[in-house]
Amino acid sequence: MKNMNVGVTNILDELEISGELNLKKDLSLFSCKLNPEIEKFIREKAIDFAKQKLSITYLIVDLDNGTILGYFTLTHKSVILNGEGLSRTFQKKLTKYSRLDKDTGNYVVSAFLLAQFGKNYALEADMRINGKQMMKLVNDVLLDVQRRIGGGVLYLDCEDEPKLKNFYVEEHFKEFSDRFSSEDKRKYTQFIRFL
Repeated sequence: MKNMNVGVTNILDELEISGELNLKKDLSLFSCKLNPEIEKFIREKAIDFAKQKLSITYLIVDLDNGTILGYFTLTHKSVILNGEGLSRTFQKKLTKYSRLDKDTGNYVVSAFLLAQFGKNYALEADMRINGKQMMKLVNDVLLDVQRRIGGGVLYLDCEDEPKLKNFYVEEHFKEFSDRFSSEDKRKYTQFIRFL
């Protein structure tokens, strides 16, 4: 990626500044052929989800020209982790942010959910942001939120693809389970990380 002046903007702020029609036009230019769900969400659902306060999407933009480089969507979710598969060190850290159900041995955690995470493939390769840069921006937003309201755990589901899973492991996430979606007939790997 060329040197760019990159910033993050909350989609609700952008909605107030640009208006819904202009924002939808800008979002319609976002492309992610590698993952049609990422493209569909930003084009069709992100604005409504934000207006309903179901989740908030953050646009990663080139501040010099307004181009959307990528985006991520955050919300919160209660997550259940089976204590059996977790190391003692991990369990000890987890007790700061969770409640242990002694009957089941499961930890119940209120976590930030990284619900969407994608870059804009409509741009030339040298203009695209990379995943590490995007994750740093996610962390910046979450550390600000954490300072304001607390919390300390980030959770995500990713498609059961080796390249994606390796990326999240490199970003210090720990795999803790998997799930099968009957809706889209796919297996997802579940990851968690402390902030």
